[in-house]
Parts: sequence; structure tokens; C-alpha cells
Amino acid sequence: MSNKTWSRLGFRANPYSTDPLTVREEDVELLLGRLDEQVDFQTAIESETNGTLILSGVPGVGKTSFLNVQQYLLETGKADFGRKILSARQLCVVHPHDEPMNIALSAVEALCKSVQEYCNIWGLSIPSETKKTLQWIRQERGSSFSIGLTVYGHGGNIGREVQIPSIDSISFNGLVDIIESISSEVVTQLDFEGCFIVLDNIENLEDDELRDNLLSFRDTLFTIDNVWWVIIGQSGLSGLIRTQEEKVFQRITFDQELLPIEVKDLIKAVDKRVDKFHDGEYEGTSPIPQEIYTMLFESSNGEIRFVFKYCQEVCLRVVTDARKLVMSQGFGVADDIFDKVMGQVLVENQISESKVYEHLKNIVVDEIRSLNLKDVEVGVLKKIGELEKVKPSDWQEFESIEDFDATSSQTFSHNYLVVLQNKSLLLKRRAGSIVTYQLRGVALLALKFNLL
Repeated sequence: MSNKTWSRLGFRANPYSTDPLTVREEDVELLLGRLDEQVDFQTAIESETNGTLILSGVPGVGKTSFLNVQQYLLETGKADFGRKILSARQLCVVHPHDEPMNIALSAVEALCKSVQEYCNIWGLSIPSETKKTLQWIRQERGSSFSIGLTVYGHGGNIGREVQIPSIDSISFNGLVDIIESISSEVVTQLDFEGCFIVLDNIENLEDDELRDNLLSFRDTLFTIDNVWWVIIGQSGLSGLIRTQEEKVFQRITFDQELLPIEVKDLIKAVDKRVDKFHDGEYEGTSPIPQEIYTMLFESSNGEIRFVFKYCQEVCLRVVTDARKLVMSQGFGVADDIFDKVMGQVLVENQISESKVYEHLKNIVVDEIRSLNLKDVEVGVLKKIGELEKVKPSDWQEFESIEDFDATSSQTFSHNYLVVLQNKSLLLKRRAGSIVTYQLRGVALLALKFNLL
């Protein structure tokens, strides 16, 4: 929704934006309910000169938002604890089946771009070795472009010269030299105590791929002084790493699982956003009643992004319906008629609960229809809703469903659980080697509205 659309509801901007909070001052106040986690995170950074952190949680719980606020506080020296660390404004996004070297090269590029973006913000020259590395990493595969880099010593003195071969010939030890060169510039020229490199969406890797990647990083990239690696993944990531490869887990400096915030903190977060973006001299009100957005929160396993997504969609449909009504009566885009229609929809600046439920149900119907689910898949979802949580080994519970064709844990997982998870209808949880699935998002609402 554009800001103009939100102005029809009395806001300068979208109070239900699903975009993650960013590395900037104005977003700090929008992070609520994370004081304990903030102290833990900042203390971990304070305790070492480098390290590897795991930041995990269910989808939509606010992992990226939490990290970005911590990065801002640490970078600006406004954190209560911790070191002054350059933020990773560019994340290294992990894609399915990425090879270790591809991820490592993407991490180097993300670090270079983070340095570049910081320098652009403050009008600084990009340090020379970082600039050379950017040119090197953008070369086409197959070229023989090599560079010489300087790794600065303590206080900015010349430490050592290193020769970097072309991308096709680079090794992990060569990448260590590159990152050391950049991080030394971050410390000696930009006056930081280190830098962040963030690997995001690590759950896109299969279990064996995750193990291979982390083993490749363990004794090379994860050992670089003044560099903090943050690995963002879904709930249970640290337990998975421990069961996959204990040696890698021993390299982890700090493990933080973000649990859903409490309902009271969600209410405070909505109030804060309403106050911040409300357009007017009087106190603003959430267009979606508290009873509705707290219901969405409790129905979604605490996914803040899910709550805001549906609040936003309902508001859009309310404005759209009002405009269609005005247009159908031949009034064109007359603002006074539109305001009169909206006045009939809004009661004390809120959409009525009955109207919100009506729109929510229609949204769920539309989304479920767009997924083109087979009858057997709908049956599996309904059964999972009845059981609340299932493991692949529970496949026999589903044999009574017509056309159900799984005959083992493996086929149940492959034919149904993974397929429905990929459609964002199931939430996958890990506890060590134990994997469970439960309804997520629109599937939960579909169950609530008896649409399964």
C-alpha cells in the first residue's frame, strides 16, 4: 500500500509494515520485548575479539530486525555493552545447494559492500584494499585477474603483503587473507573494533550441505580476528549443528534462539507504530482492533510478520471496497463521498471486528485457492491440525485419507510434509535430530474458519 492509501486511514506511512527493521536510529524504538536477548547478544560481542554466533527462531519472529538494531547500537557506540563493530548492511543470502566456495565468495562481496555503504553514508573514501577486492570479486569467471593486498598491522602499520590469485584459483586460505585485509582497514582506517558478516537463510541447505559448508569455514574463515560471523536460521539450528558435527558446534561462540515476544509486547509494538506513523494532532488508533491482531499472533506461533501481513491486507481491502462503492455510485474519486463511506466502516477510527473477520476469511479463501491444493493435501493439513504436531513417523495416522499414498516416514515427508512446508503451510521445528511439523500461517486461519 502506498502512503497515499494509508492517508485514507489517517497515517503518514504503513504502521503494519512487514519489512525488517534496518540499521538506523529511527528503527531502534520499534524493537520491543527483546531486552534480555539484547543484553545476551551485546555481552557475547564484548567477551571476545571475534567469533561465530547463531541467531535462530521460527519464521517471522523478527530475527533480522533484532540483529539490525543490535548492529546499529554497536556500530554507533550506543550499546550498553559490547564492542564498536561495523554493521553488515549487506547480508550473504544462502541459496539451496550453494557450494562452500560460492557462499564464501558471496560473504566477501557482502563485506565489501557493507564497507562501501558505510563510507557512502558518511562521505568517506572507500579504503584502497576494499576497493581492489570489489574489482577482483566482480571479475568474470575464467579470467586471470589477480591482485596484491596489504594486511595492516596494529595501529595501521604495514603488516604483510599477500598475492591473491584469480577467483577460479582462490582457496579458503586465500579468502582468509582477503577478509583479514578488509577487516584490518575497518579497524585502522574506519576506527572500528571489528566487522559483522551475516549468513542468512542457512536453512536453505540440506543437512549434509550445511555440515560441509560449516566444516569448510570452521578452521579458516571462522578464525579471523576482528570478524564476527552471524548465522541466521530457523528454530533448532544449533541443535542440528551439534548433531551433525560436534567439531563445528565447538567453534560457536554464542547461540541465541529468539522466542516469540509476549502478547503485551506485541500490543506495545503496535501502539508504538501507530503513534509514530499517525497523521494528526490527536492520538492515533490501530485500524485493526487489538482483539483481532492478538488472535492472529496467538494463532501463528508468534509470527509478527504474519500478524502485520494480514492487518495490512485487511486495511487495503477496506479502502479498496470503499473506493469501488464510491465509483459505482458515479461519484468518481470525490474525497468527501469517500470519507463519508469510510466513516460508516470505521468506528472510532477502527474497523469493526465483524468486518475484519469477513475480510480475513475472504483473504484465506483466496490464498488457499491460489495454492491449487489437492484434496489429499487438504486432508493432510486438516489431520495435522487435529493432531497439532506430527513427525514423519506418524504417517500411519493419515492412511484413512482418500488417495493418501505414503507408505513410510520417508515418503510421507517427501510427498506431503516437505511439499506443504515449501508452500508456507507447515512450520518445521527441530530438537536435535527430532523433526516435527505443525500448521503455520494461512493454514492455521483456514482451520479456524473451517475451510479445511
